Amino acid sequence: MSSTTVSAHSDIGIKPMSLWKSPLYIADLPGAGEFNEALRDLIVTRTVTDPEASNFGVISATKANQDILSWEHPAVDWFKTQIMGAVSTLTAAVLGDAAGEVTQGVIAEAWTVVYAEGGSLRPHTHHDSAWSGVYYVESGDAGGTGDAGYLQLLDPRPAAIAREASEGVFRVEPTPGRMVAFPGWLPHSVQATLTGGGRRICIAWNVAYDKDWTGMR
Repeated sequence: MSSTTVSAHSDIGIKPMSLWKSPLYIADLPGAGEFNEALRDLIVTRTVTDPEASNFGVISATKANQDILSWEHPAVDWFKTQIMGAVSTLTAAVLGDAAGEVTQGVIAEAWTVVYAEGGSLRPHTHHDSAWSGVYYVESGDAGGTGDAGYLQLLDPRPAAIAREASEGVFRVEPTPGRMVAFPGWLPHSVQATLTGGGRRICIAWNVAYDKDWTGMR
């Protein structure tokens, strides 16, 4: 079965891409470096003290900081703006001119994931969310070997896979400053990072819509 890979050197703009007839957003955000340094320090410090930190669904990794969107810091404000940019772009790709009617009632949640060497994430979906995404703060070192640490988006069509009519896996390289977003129902996972590849830090997020709410919460 073949696959498609988006590497760190791909020509990627802030635009939706087609993936099994569903939209996919990939953007290497300009100016992300200065914010990533602050985000990294905040995440590392607060993960250690978060009483609700867990390893649910992950291997050799820690999920924490479910209150990150409420942190008062310019880097977090910038990150929330990037979520809205991804959501607005994807919604416009699906609804066209009607997109403005739904992007005002956005409910967003986010959490951090710190992967140790060999860390991975099991295949899953976020079925109760309209959109899901991941932002890479620190990527570690894949060492140029295979797809270690890559985000893997899986074809949701069982019949297509059974008939070998699918590319099977769409892989995205974890690059600092890269935002990836997709429908919440799309199955995805994270390939294990390399032993000796160092730490990797990302922020995962979900978005749903609430007609009775204006703005992000």
